[in-house]
Amino acid sequence: MAGTSSGPRPRAAIPHTVSGHLCIDFVNSRFTDHTGSGQTYDRLEMPEWRLWFAERCGVAVRRPPSAVARQQLAALRELLRTLLESGRAPDDTDLAAINRCLSWGVHSRELSREGNEFRFLVRYQPEGWRALMTAVAVSYCQLLVSGQIGRVRRCANPVCSFLFFDDSHNSSRRWCDPAACGNLLAVRRHRQRTGSGRHRQRTQADHEGA
Repeated sequence: MAGTSSGPRPRAAIPHTVSGHLCIDFVNSRFTDHTGSGQTYDRLEMPEWRLWFAERCGVAVRRPPSAVARQQLAALRELLRTLLESGRAPDDTDLAAINRCLSWGVHSRELSREGNEFRFLVRYQPEGWRALMTAVAVSYCQLLVSGQIGRVRRCANPVCSFLFFDDSHNSSRRWCDPAACGNLLAVRRHRQRTGSGRHRQRTQADHEGA
């Protein structure tokens, strides 16, 4: 059974595979090594990721989460992984947990200018980790009521825990990242086929030489 890594960190605190849904990226903050090493990583423990994700949520966080906030964040993440990965509807207990998060913050909208470009932002108040959890819960609710939960899938790499939103035209996407997991599995299948072919050739040669 894989445990949380106390060894080397993953290659980067900021993920290069990002979805358009906060709840998916929040769930993916805890993930297994896609190469099959058995390591499990938690980006929630990384200050760089926390600041990056808080900015994505439109929430200002002034300090690391307290022990209580960490427990609440981890519980919300586990709940959302269960709901998103299974695709099942939330039951009354799940609804109570989600509504509790929704009650922790309110949002405002802001139009800002950066050079010649405009940005339309949604910001959550009050500041802090509870507001961040509100933003994540809102993201899940939007997916649920839109009827698009069925497009959330787990990567087809059996050792990868990443979830992704399948926005392909025919709903045929299999990998969280084709350049990572897709290529990795393709290379392994090729080596397996090549190795099997060489084994058959050696076996045939041994029989012919007997």
